[in-house]
Amino acid sequence: MASSDATTLQWLKSLTEPGQILAMSMSYYIDANIKAILRGHILAPILNAQQLRDEAFGKFWVAFSSSTEQSALTTTGPKEIQGSADLIPPILAQATGLVLDVGPGTGTQMPLLKAPGIKAIYGAEPCIGLHAELRKRAFDEGLGDKYTILPCSVVKKELDRELEKVGLLEDSSAGKGQGVFDTIITVRVLCSVPEFEKTVEELYTLLKPGGKMLVVEHVVNPWRTPKGSILARVMQGVYHFLGWRWVMGDCCLNRDTEGVVKKVADRDGGWESADVERWFEATCMAYVAGIFVKKGG
Repeated sequence: MASSDATTLQWLKSLTEPGQILAMSMSYYIDANIKAILRGHILAPILNAQQLRDEAFGKFWVAFSSSTEQSALTTTGPKEIQGSADLIPPILAQATGLVLDVGPGTGTQMPLLKAPGIKAIYGAEPCIGLHAELRKRAFDEGLGDKYTILPCSVVKKELDRELEKVGLLEDSSAGKGQGVFDTIITVRVLCSVPEFEKTVEELYTLLKPGGKMLVVEHVVNPWRTPKGSILARVMQGVYHFLGWRWVMGDCCLNRDTEGVVKKVADRDGGWESADVERWFEATCMAYVAGIFVKKGG
């Protein structure tokens, strides 16, 4: 659903769209299990469930992201918001300096990161199966020398280890509250990070004073508000029950991302500014898109 004046038919269709995504992802997971069995690994679906799940999700995401987002991400100039991909360009246009790209996947947003104000980009991507496509896209977009893939999640222990390897934590600046990055990008990734609030707080710590967190995330349906929908909230639960999180790389449909991002800055008196817009609030894929600026710049 593109806007608040969508028809009833469009709204009903929006409730079933996650089901179509779930079915597509599930087909990749089933295919991965069948191929493992045909190779003679009869117990692979049990003994190597996590490996097969990650392999299947990597293949699914390459296909899905390439087919659904590229046109929206490469469109220039003002554009009416029709879908969630349209929210990304104006937010990422604010990226500057040293950038942490959290969970970049296949790098579909790469064309938006070619601004001269960006010095270097570090993409923390734990799904190894996506690295080849991510690396290829970086070179195709002329960012090969600027884009470094970090083979890790944003769990502090993993991320710190990789940042040390590339020399970004050598002076322990993050530990002194000075941060590391001028910009941190999260696009459809906070839905799947482990230890949600703790992870977001650690990302906040890595942000330099005056730095920006750029957020485009789908969130729990705000069903208690006038623009929310209790039916959409129920459907989010239904999709979880049907296996959404398992086949969608630990993605959760029920996270209050805006609330958590705002909360992690409370110890510093809040964010310097938080420019947030809410979209598609009556659907299963409600979104927030915003620019959060850390105090002290």
